[in-house]
Amino acid sequence: MAFGTIEKPPVPDAGILRGTQKKAAVKCWFTASGRAIPLSMKLEDENGEILRIGEIRVKTCEKKYYAGIVSWEYVCSIQWRGRAVEAVLLFQPETCCWKLII
Repeated sequence: MAFGTIEKPPVPDAGILRGTQKKAAVKCWFTASGRAIPLSMKLEDENGEILRIGEIRVKTCEKKYYAGIVSWEYVCSIQWRGRAVEAVLLFQPETCCWKLII
């Protein structure tokens, strides 16, 4: 009887993240099945002031891998400095970090 290893197929990498990344503190709701739904967030601007984004409208959510690290990518519509902007929220469950990419 031979013992072998089952090789897993390589995980496709999503490439390089483009845009300005800002660390964000995200208020999030987790469903009973474990799905995360971001509700609002706070982040620090260039002057050190705390900006609050009250409503996040999630358009799509997709599981991606960046450099082999699993990430959940949320394409969202937010109010950024008085205007509606499409942005990407990135959640990395391994480190429990949220980043806003504009």
